[in-house]
Amino acid sequence: MAVMDNIQAASLIEAWIKYYEMDEPKAWEPDEYPSVKDACKSMRYAIQILRGKPSGTAAQLKEAIVNLDEFPEEHSMDEPEEWEKENAAFVKQALEAIRYTVDVLKKQK
Repeated sequence: MAVMDNIQAASLIEAWIKYYEMDEPKAWEPDEYPSVKDACKSMRYAIQILRGKPSGTAAQLKEAIVNLDEFPEEHSMDEPEEWEKENAAFVKQALEAIRYTVDVLKKQK
């Protein structure tokens, strides 16, 4: 895989949102969805920044950094043994994109 860039990271995160059904409350247990919804909101905010369309407040930026930084651990993305074999390559790419994005957002501060 080539070195990650903003466009690739944005595309991978968008694909992750769709794959993980983060916009679908019915795909989640009611007690789990609020955190997924918050993470999705932060991902969409980060995608805008990656695409050179920054907007929002310092608080939104801070929230996005925290949500994206915590997401991999909370959802076992950082545990390859938990991945389904057929999805391993995609999960690895999405994890790389999220980590890359956290670094980009931290530089926005």
